[in-house]
Amino acid sequence: MSISPAVAANAPTQERTGDTAVPHLAYRPDVDGLRAVAVLPVVIFHAFPELIPGGFVGVDIFFVISGYLITGILLRALNRDQFSLAGFYGRRIKRIFPALIAMMATVFVLGWLLLLPDEFEQLGKHVAAGAGFVLNLSLFVDTNLYFGAIEAPLVHLWSLGVEEQFYLVWPLLLWATWRLGRWQVALLAAISVVSFYLNVASVHEDPLQAFYLPSSRLWELSLGGLLAFAVQNKTAHDGHEALPAWVPRTGLLGDNARANLGALLLLGSFAFLHNKMEFPGWWALAPVLGSVLLISAGPDSFISRRVLSQRWMVFVGLISYPLYLWHWPLLSLAHTMDWREYTPTLRVGLIALSFVLAWLTYRYLERPLRGSPKTLKVASGLFATMAVCAVGGWLTYKTHIPARPIPADVAKILAAENEDYPYPDEPGIFSIGDGAKKVLFIGDSTLAQYHGRVEKVLKANPGNSRGAIFAWRPGCAPHDDITRVAHAKCRKLLADAIAMGKTAPIESVVIGFSWYSYLTGNRDGDHMGEPRPLLPVADPALENVRRMVEGFAQSGKKVYIVLNAPLSSGFAPRQMVTRTVFSPGFKVNSAPADKGKLLEAYEPFLARLRQIAEDNQAGLIDPLAGLCREGLCPSITKGDEPIYRDTFHLRKFYILESVAYIDPLVLDAGDATMPGGR
Repeated sequence: MSISPAVAANAPTQERTGDTAVPHLAYRPDVDGLRAVAVLPVVIFHAFPELIPGGFVGVDIFFVISGYLITGILLRALNRDQFSLAGFYGRRIKRIFPALIAMMATVFVLGWLLLLPDEFEQLGKHVAAGAGFVLNLSLFVDTNLYFGAIEAPLVHLWSLGVEEQFYLVWPLLLWATWRLGRWQVALLAAISVVSFYLNVASVHEDPLQAFYLPSSRLWELSLGGLLAFAVQNKTAHDGHEALPAWVPRTGLLGDNARANLGALLLLGSFAFLHNKMEFPGWWALAPVLGSVLLISAGPDSFISRRVLSQRWMVFVGLISYPLYLWHWPLLSLAHTMDWREYTPTLRVGLIALSFVLAWLTYRYLERPLRGSPKTLKVASGLFATMAVCAVGGWLTYKTHIPARPIPADVAKILAAENEDYPYPDEPGIFSIGDGAKKVLFIGDSTLAQYHGRVEKVLKANPGNSRGAIFAWRPGCAPHDDITRVAHAKCRKLLADAIAMGKTAPIESVVIGFSWYSYLTGNRDGDHMGEPRPLLPVADPALENVRRMVEGFAQSGKKVYIVLNAPLSSGFAPRQMVTRTVFSPGFKVNSAPADKGKLLEAYEPFLARLRQIAEDNQAGLIDPLAGLCREGLCPSITKGDEPIYRDTFHLRKFYILESVAYIDPLVLDAGDATMPGGR
């Protein structure tokens, strides 16, 4: 999310472009207070997501505010016949560019000191995309970045891209349709409905499209714009300058009732929404309608006067744009520098520093440039500076601006994550070996990663009577509500696999998922392997597993459940690297994990899986027994080679050489040729 300074138009000032005064809306301190309501939950959510699980909806609040204020200014300009595209975009540049340029330049320098070469290249790409206000489109293509990519210090600029794309289209649309009278509102309302439909239609099958593309977010800004028509018409009806008579003059509920209902919707959004939901979708209606109701209630409602107009709320609202710009890069870079030291105390300190930087930026950079009467001259200089940022970012992305050199031992560690993934390139159902008896493997990529080992074992034992069938999809969990993958494809795969598993050629069935990640919700590498309670969705997910195991057992199949390989903070190659500002810059930290602590973290779901296995005479395959020695689970081999490709997957060479616990599943009972076992 990003906070746009469009709300700076709420300030009680009047600028001049040439000799023409620019009309502003009457100042409403409650709108500045609503900006604080938008930014504070986002900042807290990014630092402490468990405190405000729905804090990310602050972006939706700000989309409404931006649409409302920008549309209000444009309507006044059109009504007074003072509309000027050059003036509009000049003022936008003066308000948006100064803080953005300062933040990106600072992050670029810190990034050179702290980021690894590929991370620095990505930063360059994001600087270029952020400077061009198309980062949301870039992130839509880079599907590995979604909902809080802590390793990307500029990922928060995605919504600034959405807003700027709105600013490119909306003024032209209002100007082109101004003569349509009442049909203008009808057209804008129709556009809002279409955008909302695209959002709802795509959020399930393509959540990235719903989240990042302006077509799925336009309705949030345009609802704020439609509100501006009604609010300005009410002002006109009360005796101020008139707007077209066709604008509706009726209101729903009293001011206090609307404000109270709006506040309840926002509080409910912060408390009950969370980032595992399909968002925006229908859920976004709560913060969007809550914002619309609060703004429409006007400055005289109880909440507007006694809460939103408090001086401290107004102050936070005034610095909300630079506050948002600064807080995420500080958190991101601190986490990247050493995730082991990313403590709550450090995060509180970084938030405090964000406030200081936000105030300094607002006081000594934003206000002086925004208040300059030389709009076109200042805007031209800022535009040129932003172009330099874009070019510099692009050159960095293309490696023409080199990253900080890394030591040889760090390069060796990082080479592991550039290898191919151990699982097959294409998901689906495929066979290995010619044996008449088939072993069916059902699961996600954490089970499919063993296909190379299975293939090697079968080739080494040509007389073996068994073959293997893998049915898998990445991120395919035993319940729809666990992950944000294409659920329909996952459901079909599991249904096909279950039907296949009950047929005659299948002798046994092996089931494996990323149990810890799915059932505890922990997909954050720096907290991996720590004790966590099971999610509410764990009960229906484990019930699905029980039904699956029972069905196979009743069909006469032998069933096995494969447990997690050791998952611990610091096992992924990149997590073994700590960074320092001073030489040598990057160091390797490859500490092993304590097996006992991992078993403690896994116990809540291990007990349930163990019971399912016992009730159905199923076997349990425990990777910890084979991969851990003397109570420790290593992250590197004796030759200092990383064992893991990433947080959840072992490396291909290690699976082929050392993972023997899979072998008995595909070997006849008397076969002793089991290559590479330990």
